[in-house]
Amino acid sequence: MNKWIGKVALVTGASSGIGQDAALVLANAGMVVVGVARRVELVESLSTKVSGSGKIQARKCDVANEEEILQTFDWIRKELGGVDVLISNAGIFLCNFVTQSATTDFRDTFDINVVATCICIREAVKDMKERGGPGYIFIINSILGKRIPDVSVPMFGTYPASKFALTGLAEVVRKELIYFQLPVRLTSIHPGMVQTDMIKVFDSSLAQRLPKLQVGDITSNIVHCLSAPLDVQIDDITVMPSMVQSPQHSRTSNTLKMDHD
Repeated sequence: MNKWIGKVALVTGASSGIGQDAALVLANAGMVVVGVARRVELVESLSTKVSGSGKIQARKCDVANEEEILQTFDWIRKELGGVDVLISNAGIFLCNFVTQSATTDFRDTFDINVVATCICIREAVKDMKERGGPGYIFIINSILGKRIPDVSVPMFGTYPASKFALTGLAEVVRKELIYFQLPVRLTSIHPGMVQTDMIKVFDSSLAQRLPKLQVGDITSNIVHCLSAPLDVQIDDITVMPSMVQSPQHSRTSNTLKMDHD
Protein backbone atom coordinates (compact mmCIF):
# COMPACT_ATOMS: atom_id res chain seq x y z
CA MET A 1 0.00 0.00 0.00
CA ASN A 2 2.99 2.34 0.31
CA LYS A 3 2.69 3.40 -3.32
CA TRP A 4 -0.73 4.91 -2.57
CA ILE A 5 0.31 7.04 0.42
CA GLY A 6 -0.68 10.65 -0.27
CA LYS A 7 -2.73 9.68 -3.32
CA VAL A 8 -6.34 10.78 -3.72
CA ALA A 9 -9.24 8.32 -3.48
CA LEU A 10 -12.85 9.18 -4.27
CA VAL A 11 -15.42 6.99 -2.52
CA THR A 12 -19.08 7.33 -3.43
CA GLY A 13 -21.73 6.32 -0.92
CA ALA A 14 -19.29 6.95 1.93
CA SER A 15 -21.90 7.67 4.60
CA SER A 16 -22.49 4.03 5.54
CA GLY A 17 -21.72 0.39 4.81
CA ILE A 18 -18.94 -0.60 2.43
CA GLY A 19 -18.20 2.97 1.37
CA GLN A 20 -17.81 4.13 4.95
CA ASP A 21 -15.47 1.28 5.86
CA ALA A 22 -13.39 1.67 2.69
CA ALA A 23 -12.99 5.41 3.22
CA LEU A 24 -11.70 4.92 6.76
CA VAL A 25 -9.34 2.08 5.84
CA LEU A 26 -7.77 4.02 2.97
CA ALA A 27 -7.36 7.14 5.11
CA ASN A 28 -5.71 5.07 7.83
CA ALA A 29 -3.36 3.72 5.15
CA GLY A 30 -2.23 7.24 4.32
CA MET A 31 -4.50 8.20 1.43
CA VAL A 32 -6.39 11.47 1.02
CA VAL A 33 -9.99 10.29 0.77
CA VAL A 34 -12.86 12.33 -0.58
CA GLY A 35 -16.02 10.72 0.75
CA VAL A 36 -19.22 11.77 -0.97
CA ALA A 37 -22.82 11.14 0.00
CA ARG A 38 -26.12 12.93 0.35
CA ARG A 39 -25.84 12.58 4.15
CA VAL A 40 -22.59 14.51 4.26
CA GLU A 41 -22.76 14.94 8.03
CA LEU A 42 -22.13 11.21 8.45
CA VAL A 43 -18.97 11.45 6.35
CA GLU A 44 -17.85 14.49 8.33
CA SER A 45 -18.28 12.47 11.51
CA LEU A 46 -16.29 9.64 9.99
CA SER A 47 -13.34 11.96 9.34
CA THR A 48 -12.83 12.37 13.09
CA LYS A 49 -12.17 8.63 13.42
CA VAL A 50 -9.09 8.57 11.20
CA SER A 51 -6.14 7.26 13.20
CA GLY A 52 -3.65 6.86 10.35
CA SER A 53 -1.61 9.37 8.39
CA GLY A 54 -4.27 10.17 5.80
CA LYS A 55 -7.49 12.13 6.00
CA ILE A 56 -11.10 12.15 4.88
CA GLN A 57 -12.70 15.18 3.27
CA ALA A 58 -16.48 15.11 3.09
CA ARG A 59 -18.42 16.43 0.12
CA LYS A 60 -22.18 16.51 -0.32
CA CYS A 61 -23.09 14.88 -3.60
CA ASP A 62 -26.19 13.15 -4.92
CA VAL A 63 -24.86 10.83 -7.61
CA ALA A 64 -28.27 10.88 -9.30
CA ASN A 65 -27.44 14.48 -10.23
CA GLU A 66 -24.75 14.78 -12.90
CA GLU A 67 -24.08 18.41 -12.10
CA GLU A 68 -23.23 17.55 -8.51
CA ILE A 69 -20.87 14.80 -9.66
CA LEU A 70 -19.09 17.18 -12.04
CA GLN A 71 -18.84 19.85 -9.33
CA THR A 72 -17.27 17.27 -7.03
CA PHE A 73 -14.62 16.34 -9.60
CA ASP A 74 -13.94 20.01 -10.34
CA TRP A 75 -13.40 20.63 -6.62
CA ILE A 76 -11.04 17.66 -6.32
CA ARG A 77 -9.02 18.86 -9.32
CA LYS A 78 -8.75 22.36 -7.94
CA GLU A 79 -7.98 21.44 -4.34
CA LEU A 80 -6.22 18.07 -4.61
CA GLY A 81 -5.03 17.75 -8.19
CA GLY A 82 -7.35 14.95 -9.30
CA VAL A 83 -8.40 11.39 -8.52
CA ASP A 84 -6.01 8.43 -8.37
CA VAL A 85 -8.41 5.77 -7.04
CA LEU A 86 -12.16 5.59 -7.62
CA ILE A 87 -14.42 3.37 -5.55
CA SER A 88 -17.83 3.50 -7.19
CA ASN A 89 -19.97 2.19 -4.37
CA ALA A 90 -23.17 4.25 -4.20
CA GLY A 91 -26.23 2.25 -5.13
CA ILE A 92 -29.94 1.76 -4.64
CA PHE A 93 -32.08 -1.37 -4.30
CA LEU A 94 -35.83 -0.86 -4.75
CA CYS A 95 -37.35 -4.16 -3.70
CA ASN A 96 -40.42 -4.94 -5.79
CA PHE A 97 -41.69 -6.99 -8.71
CA VAL A 98 -40.66 -5.53 -12.06
CA THR A 99 -44.20 -6.06 -13.33
CA GLN A 100 -45.58 -4.00 -10.44
CA SER A 101 -42.95 -1.24 -10.26
CA ALA A 102 -43.33 2.40 -11.19
CA THR A 103 -41.36 3.76 -14.12
CA THR A 104 -39.60 6.14 -11.74
CA ASP A 105 -38.18 3.08 -9.94
CA PHE A 106 -36.63 1.87 -13.19
CA ARG A 107 -35.06 5.25 -13.91
CA ASP A 108 -33.84 5.81 -10.34
CA THR A 109 -32.17 2.40 -10.25
CA PHE A 110 -30.30 2.87 -13.52
CA ASP A 111 -29.48 6.54 -12.92
CA ILE A 112 -27.83 5.78 -9.58
CA ASN A 113 -26.39 2.32 -10.16
CA VAL A 114 -25.29 2.61 -13.79
CA VAL A 115 -25.32 6.14 -15.20
CA ALA A 116 -23.61 7.66 -12.15
CA THR A 117 -20.93 4.96 -12.32
CA CYS A 118 -20.33 5.74 -16.00
CA ILE A 119 -19.97 9.45 -15.26
CA CYS A 120 -17.60 8.86 -12.34
CA ILE A 121 -15.43 6.49 -14.38
CA ARG A 122 -15.28 8.92 -17.30
CA GLU A 123 -14.22 11.82 -15.08
CA ALA A 124 -11.80 9.74 -13.01
CA VAL A 125 -10.04 8.42 -16.11
CA LYS A 126 -9.54 12.01 -17.28
CA ASP A 127 -7.75 12.72 -14.00
CA MET A 128 -5.70 9.52 -14.07
CA LYS A 129 -4.57 10.24 -17.62
CA GLU A 130 -3.62 13.79 -16.70
CA ARG A 131 -1.74 12.75 -13.56
CA GLY A 132 0.20 10.10 -15.48
CA GLY A 133 0.68 7.77 -12.55
CA PRO A 134 -1.04 4.49 -11.76
CA GLY A 135 -4.77 4.65 -11.22
CA TYR A 136 -7.32 2.18 -9.94
CA ILE A 137 -11.08 1.87 -10.43
CA PHE A 138 -13.28 -0.32 -8.28
CA ILE A 139 -16.89 -1.07 -9.15
CA ILE A 140 -18.79 -2.43 -6.17
CA ASN A 141 -21.05 -4.78 -8.07
CA SER A 142 -23.11 -7.67 -6.65
CA ILE A 143 -23.50 -11.41 -6.98
CA LEU A 144 -26.79 -10.41 -8.62
CA GLY A 145 -24.69 -9.02 -11.45
CA LYS A 146 -23.67 -12.61 -12.25
CA ARG A 147 -26.62 -14.83 -11.39
CA ILE A 148 -30.15 -14.66 -9.99
CA PRO A 149 -30.89 -17.11 -7.17
CA ASP A 150 -34.10 -19.11 -6.93
CA VAL A 151 -36.18 -17.66 -4.11
CA SER A 152 -39.81 -18.06 -3.12
CA VAL A 153 -40.60 -14.35 -3.61
CA PRO A 154 -38.43 -12.89 -6.41
CA MET A 155 -38.78 -9.20 -5.55
CA PHE A 156 -35.49 -8.13 -7.09
CA GLY A 157 -36.88 -5.33 -9.24
CA THR A 158 -34.41 -4.00 -11.80
CA TYR A 159 -31.47 -4.15 -9.37
CA PRO A 160 -29.95 -7.30 -10.95
CA ALA A 161 -30.36 -5.79 -14.42
CA SER A 162 -28.43 -2.71 -13.29
CA LYS A 163 -25.69 -4.90 -11.82
CA PHE A 164 -25.47 -7.03 -14.97
CA ALA A 165 -25.03 -3.71 -16.80
CA LEU A 166 -22.09 -2.90 -14.52
CA THR A 167 -20.55 -6.28 -15.31
CA GLY A 168 -20.62 -5.43 -19.00
CA LEU A 169 -19.42 -1.90 -18.32
CA ALA A 170 -16.37 -3.21 -16.47
CA GLU A 171 -15.42 -5.40 -19.43
CA VAL A 172 -15.75 -2.55 -21.91
CA VAL A 173 -13.86 0.03 -19.85
CA ARG A 174 -11.06 -2.43 -19.13
CA LYS A 175 -10.59 -2.90 -22.87
CA GLU A 176 -10.64 0.86 -23.43
CA LEU A 177 -7.91 1.35 -20.82
CA ILE A 178 -5.76 -1.18 -22.69
CA TYR A 179 -6.53 0.44 -26.04
CA PHE A 180 -5.46 3.89 -24.78
CA GLN A 181 -2.47 2.33 -22.99
CA LEU A 182 -3.35 3.93 -19.66
CA PRO A 183 -1.75 2.64 -16.44
CA VAL A 184 -5.17 2.19 -14.87
CA ARG A 185 -6.57 -1.07 -13.54
CA LEU A 186 -10.22 -1.91 -12.95
CA THR A 187 -11.69 -4.53 -10.64
CA SER A 188 -15.37 -5.41 -10.32
CA ILE A 189 -16.21 -6.82 -6.88
CA HIS A 190 -19.29 -9.04 -6.61
CA PRO A 191 -20.36 -9.54 -2.99
CA GLY A 192 -23.12 -11.76 -1.75
CA MET A 193 -25.38 -10.39 0.98
CA VAL A 194 -23.51 -7.88 3.15
CA GLN A 195 -24.59 -6.69 6.60
CA THR A 196 -25.47 -3.11 5.61
CA ASP A 197 -28.51 -0.85 5.64
CA MET A 198 -29.36 -2.02 2.11
CA ILE A 199 -30.61 -5.41 3.30
CA LYS A 200 -33.38 -3.63 5.18
CA VAL A 201 -35.34 -3.75 1.91
CA PHE A 202 -35.76 -7.49 2.46
CA ASP A 203 -38.15 -9.19 4.84
CA SER A 204 -36.30 -9.00 8.16
CA SER A 205 -36.93 -12.60 9.14
CA LEU A 206 -35.51 -13.83 5.83
CA ALA A 207 -32.46 -11.58 6.04
CA GLN A 208 -31.74 -12.73 9.58
CA ARG A 209 -31.65 -16.38 8.56
CA LEU A 210 -29.23 -15.97 5.68
CA PRO A 211 -25.44 -15.91 6.13
CA LYS A 212 -23.96 -12.48 5.53
CA LEU A 213 -20.63 -10.85 4.85
CA GLN A 214 -19.33 -7.93 6.87
CA VAL A 215 -18.24 -4.67 5.24
CA GLY A 216 -14.64 -5.39 6.20
CA ASP A 217 -14.72 -8.50 4.02
CA ILE A 218 -15.19 -6.29 0.98
CA THR A 219 -12.70 -3.64 2.03
CA SER A 220 -10.02 -6.28 2.57
CA ASN A 221 -10.40 -7.25 -1.09
CA ILE A 222 -9.96 -3.62 -2.14
CA VAL A 223 -6.76 -3.49 -0.10
CA HIS A 224 -5.60 -6.75 -1.66
CA CYS A 225 -6.02 -5.32 -5.16
CA LEU A 226 -4.31 -2.03 -4.33
CA SER A 227 -1.42 -3.94 -2.75
CA ALA A 228 -0.87 -6.09 -5.84
CA PRO A 229 2.09 -5.32 -8.14
CA LEU A 230 1.32 -2.75 -10.82
CA ASP A 231 1.58 -5.39 -13.55
CA VAL A 232 -1.12 -7.56 -11.97
CA GLN A 233 -4.69 -7.10 -13.22
CA ILE A 234 -7.47 -8.56 -11.07
CA ASP A 235 -10.58 -8.51 -13.22
CA ASP A 236 -13.35 -9.79 -10.95
CA ILE A 237 -13.70 -10.89 -7.36
CA THR A 238 -16.71 -12.83 -6.11
CA VAL A 239 -17.06 -12.75 -2.32
CA MET A 240 -19.66 -14.99 -0.70
CA PRO A 241 -20.42 -15.65 2.97
CA SER A 242 -19.50 -19.05 4.29
CA MET A 243 -22.44 -21.27 5.07
CA VAL A 244 -20.77 -21.91 8.44
CA GLN A 245 -20.72 -18.58 10.24
CA SER A 246 -18.47 -17.74 13.17
CA PRO A 247 -20.42 -17.01 16.38
CA GLN A 248 -18.43 -13.78 16.65
CA HIS A 249 -18.85 -12.71 13.04
CA SER A 250 -18.31 -9.00 13.53
CA ARG A 251 -15.21 -8.33 11.49
CA THR A 252 -14.29 -4.79 10.62
CA SER A 253 -11.26 -3.60 8.72
CA ASN A 254 -10.88 0.05 9.57
CA THR A 255 -7.94 -0.71 11.83
CA LEU A 256 -6.45 -3.27 9.45
CA LYS A 257 -2.66 -3.16 9.40
CA MET A 258 -1.36 -2.84 5.85
CA ASP A 259 2.41 -3.19 5.82
CA HIS A 260 2.81 -4.91 2.47
CA ASP A 261 3.19 -3.13 -0.85
